[in-house]
Amino acid sequence: MMALEKAWLWQDGGHSPAYNMAADEALLVAANELGRPMLRLYEWDRPAISIGYVQHLAKAPQDRGAIIRRITGGGVVFHDTQFTYTLVLPSDHPIYRDTQPIESYAILNGAVSASLALADFASEMTQEEIPRWVDRASMVCFQTPTRYDLVSQQGKIAGAAQRRKREGFLHQGSIELVQPLDTTLLRRLLPAGFSQSLKMDFDLWQPDAEFSHRIEKLETEKYGTAAWNELR
Repeated sequence: MMALEKAWLWQDGGHSPAYNMAADEALLVAANELGRPMLRLYEWDRPAISIGYVQHLAKAPQDRGAIIRRITGGGVVFHDTQFTYTLVLPSDHPIYRDTQPIESYAILNGAVSASLALADFASEMTQEEIPRWVDRASMVCFQTPTRYDLVSQQGKIAGAAQRRKREGFLHQGSIELVQPLDTTLLRRLLPAGFSQSLKMDFDLWQPDAEFSHRIEKLETEKYGTAAWNELR
């Protein structure tokens, strides 16, 4: 029998937009230090929009809450209607080391599909690329499915964006909250589905005081600043 890979699970709470993006970057920078995959499940404490790294702030909707810029790509995501998760991998992990980016989307979105299937919620991966005519500087993620996003009878149900750095690999994902999916159910389904699909065995994790300070520093000095959010 194949041994399960040890991984961390952070059942995080609801935070400000700046904190949420700071926490994800802090995890990415510490990926090798953490030494194993990290799955973070979290919420937002206010209506918010995140925009991709290359998107233009002025082109984002201005009436759906606070706007925060991600370090990953992708389009506009409305965080009042979606549940969010993050998977961080160390730099020597096979999903990072041995796959092209498009392949890693298929693997990880496949794990999300397996998670939803545990609640008998059917989804499948799209095969189409984003059309050339779509303006990536202003596109809305859940209105513009791309290859290996998840779709259901309700339309696009889950998408993600990634960042690969020397320190590790960051995968930020969102799942549309449509019946029967809610935050309580997804907090249970995602660890079970990732464990089943990716052969991971999760231990609970919480940031200590030193790691919390790293998050707060990024929150204050980067994600909470106009210089970052108005970069473009």
